[in-house]
Amino acid sequence: MLFFFGLLFFFLILYLLLLLFTPKGNLLHEVLHLPVFWWQALSGKASGIQEKRIHYGPHGRQYMLYFLPAEQPSQARLTVIYFHGGGWRFGHPEQFRAHARLLTMQGYAVLLPSYRRTPRHCYRHMREDLDEILLTAHALLQEQGLAHSPVVIGGMSAGGNMAALAALAPPAGLPTDWIKGLFALGAPLNLEQMSDSRTVRHFAGPRNQPMFREASPINYLNQGVNIPTLLLHGTLDGMVEFASVAAFAKKLKQHNRAETRFVILENSTHLNVAGWVFQPGLPREALLAWLKEREAPGL
Repeated sequence: MLFFFGLLFFFLILYLLLLLFTPKGNLLHEVLHLPVFWWQALSGKASGIQEKRIHYGPHGRQYMLYFLPAEQPSQARLTVIYFHGGGWRFGHPEQFRAHARLLTMQGYAVLLPSYRRTPRHCYRHMREDLDEILLTAHALLQEQGLAHSPVVIGGMSAGGNMAALAALAPPAGLPTDWIKGLFALGAPLNLEQMSDSRTVRHFAGPRNQPMFREASPINYLNQGVNIPTLLLHGTLDGMVEFASVAAFAKKLKQHNRAETRFVILENSTHLNVAGWVFQPGLPREALLAWLKEREAPGL
């Protein structure tokens, strides 16, 4: 038993030393800080909000959590469809109720979607889920009397990739002007300029195959794009290379008939951006200010 506690103490000291001295801008730094992020996510306050579980398919992952503001829920000024991160594999909407709470406090309705995950599923399955999520959300808001509430879609990390794919290539049957805005936080939007990681391969497949191009949002940018967009990315992101997102932002600005707002977060990491809901600062301020601009007038 003494040996066990001694070994535990050794690894704890090693972890703390790595935490203190590993420089920003690499994957190890991000991984070392993940426990802090997940502790914040799991301990975040989420009381006082109305919640409903909505299924859009038979698979256990095919559902959304639906939240309404406590005051005047039928008068929600905005509806936010928010995809959480987790490398297309980890996390559940239930772990991000604190995000929903902060957004409902602004007077917004919120949908937190789930979808089938890697490694058993890949982009093609997730694309099917994205289509069903949007069609189900559209029908739900009509049924709930929230057709007046503008819809924006966004997410963090892999969730930002999902949001961009959904917004830039919505399913047939969805009104073309239904989505009023897109936001992507620390998101892999340009897979071609990212490192050839196992995480990306499980999601998008080999780089020389058509599915890889289909899974990369940058390949949907053309002269027909017309959606207000907010991009937030840290210059020292150790999970999603800053240069890849900068290239996406440049191309989007060239093609987008609406505003493309690219907020560059100097010396910020992936998890600095992911922590927008827990820590005051530029990421939260920029997102909430942008969302406020999308609100329905007069509500």
